[in-house]
Amino acid sequence: MLKLYFGNSVTIISTLLLGLNIGYMLWGYLSRATIQKWGMIILIFILLHGALWYFANVRDLYSNSIIYATDGSVGMGLFSVSSIQSIVFWVASVAIWMLGIISIFKPEYRQNIFFIIVVVSFAQIAFIEGSRMWLYNSVPTRFDYM
Repeated sequence: MLKLYFGNSVTIISTLLLGLNIGYMLWGYLSRATIQKWGMIILIFILLHGALWYFANVRDLYSNSIIYATDGSVGMGLFSVSSIQSIVFWVASVAIWMLGIISIFKPEYRQNIFFIIVVVSFAQIAFIEGSRMWLYNSVPTRFDYM
């Protein structure tokens, strides 16, 4: 199981970003009474969350899945483009970005928007990382590329 999160340099970076994302979500919740600039908090979180998923997509060879879906010239990555994991990822990502855009125009709702983004992000992380763990325990040979 350590291979999933510490197998190579990309997995280590994505693991650190995963911890940083969860820590930032907890910090935002615990510091909610003292935070004044919710717009900045949302922006930093969206950027941090994007960095996590960039490295997670590299880690899981998602670009290979896209190429495999278009012309089949390379082997598929960990999850296919049409998998439930991809769908959950993209739906949650679009929701997070849309909420970020809404927060620009609705400053009075920024704190609430941050908490909605946190819930969506936590569900996204839990589902995809849980899927990776389940897949690793079911078919460990899928992770031989690490």
